[in-house]
Amino acid sequence: MEHDKQYALQSRRRFLKFLGSTGISLSALQASSLGAGLLLGRQAQAQGAQTRRVIFVYIPDGTPGGASHSFLPSDDLTLQRCSAPLESVKDQCVFFRDTDIVGGGGHGLSQRVLGAFAPGVKGTLDLALEGVVGATSPVASLRLGVRSRGVDPISARGYSGATDFQDNPRSAFDRLFGGTVDTSPIGERREKKLLEINRLALESIQNRLGQYERERLEQHQEGIAKLNTDIENAASNAAPAGCLNPTFNPDGLSEVMTDDAFTEQFALQTENLVLALSCNITRVATLQMGTNQADFSVNNLEGDYHGSIHSGDEAWYARYRAYFSERVSHLIQRLAATDAPEGGKLIDSTLVVQVTDMGNGDAHSGSDAPFMMAGGGSAVRRGRVVGVDNHHQLLDTAAEYMGVYGVIPAYSDSPADDILS
Repeated sequence: MEHDKQYALQSRRRFLKFLGSTGISLSALQASSLGAGLLLGRQAQAQGAQTRRVIFVYIPDGTPGGASHSFLPSDDLTLQRCSAPLESVKDQCVFFRDTDIVGGGGHGLSQRVLGAFAPGVKGTLDLALEGVVGATSPVASLRLGVRSRGVDPISARGYSGATDFQDNPRSAFDRLFGGTVDTSPIGERREKKLLEINRLALESIQNRLGQYERERLEQHQEGIAKLNTDIENAASNAAPAGCLNPTFNPDGLSEVMTDDAFTEQFALQTENLVLALSCNITRVATLQMGTNQADFSVNNLEGDYHGSIHSGDEAWYARYRAYFSERVSHLIQRLAATDAPEGGKLIDSTLVVQVTDMGNGDAHSGSDAPFMMAGGGSAVRRGRVVGVDNHHQLLDTAAEYMGVYGVIPAYSDSPADDILS
């Protein structure tokens, strides 16, 4: 079995080199679910043209004493005080042991958590995926904040921070459903043209492929047809239930934009995310909680987060960190309760990736950091604790889940075989 995996991996690499030598645009192939979801990812190859989604969730400033001290569960998933709010969803989670942040931890380095500043990498992983799997989505990637206030965003193009984070849930909803998204016939024709480019490219190279690659292409002709059908349905105004005239804030949550309404703002942004994913508006999303300086407070907790971290009162810091785990649990539960447009629940096709910029925030350390993944359906071996060396390995695993191999350079062997089915 291991030999077969190695042969498949080598074959994929040969295939990518082959594409480069033909002069065919790899970006064009990657831009469709055929290219990104079928040609580059072994999980997508195994499961056909299944839609994949990813949400990166940023929690600043690590956890008291580092992950092993206050967050990381035991091998039997007995949770610690800062991860205890994940109890109801822990079987959906993969927790990571001994994870170091490449380049170290500290304030002002929040773009590092999504891979910026890595050798040979331009910008962060969410924006790399935007240009590949997001190319045919109405919104290539979505960036939402909760009290992030546009300060040191975790997303970056090159060395320039992304400036399009939406902190106001109503503004984000209006952007998604208020008519600014391209659902016009022009947009549909653009998608059809992209599909045709991919079809012609495949036809032109198919007789030059090796047996391994030819078999994969033949197996996924059905995937091409499905993509075409999806576009035809879009052109005839077909839409998942609840997506034609969605309602903002039907539960009447507070829309006050202050720290003491953090819970309500997070819930509203979660609903925006769920709607965007379930309505096929985007497949790549980033949710940033607060700022890298932790200079914000939350509902019903005394003081601000930064003050708790450096107070010498570890229990105070832990209460804040457990609060953020409550928010992540809420997001996972909403994904588990929401139907995906292709069937099943969103959690079955959405990988939630929890990232941070420190291990122990009080020491500004970059070792033993609390990284976690959740969801992803049968493609992910969930309910486990996995040892990894560095956070680039986790980012590369998330990219491979989305069907794109080798976006972030791992500094040692990738743990994908331990995480992905």
